[in-house]
Amino acid sequence: PGVKSAVVTFRRRTDLPPGVTDIPLSENGDLAEAAQNLFAVLRAVDASDADRIWAETVPDHGLGRAINDRLRRAAALD
Repeated sequence: PGVKSAVVTFRRRTDLPPGVTDIPLSENGDLAEAAQNLFAVLRAVDASDADRIWAETVPDHGLGRAINDRLRRAAALD
């Protein structure tokens, strides 16, 4: 079997390769919804069976700056 990958995305994505799990922060790209869902999504992806976890950044303004900062901090954890 291949490597299982998950991607934390800003909004729902349909263009990811087969076998890559999409875990959206917001269904429609809303920063407030993304901020509200951030920690639940991080817990869910951590509990998943993914071997590799990727995260895309969100627009870097307002709440987006805080979300991106938290994603960078989570990426630095072992």
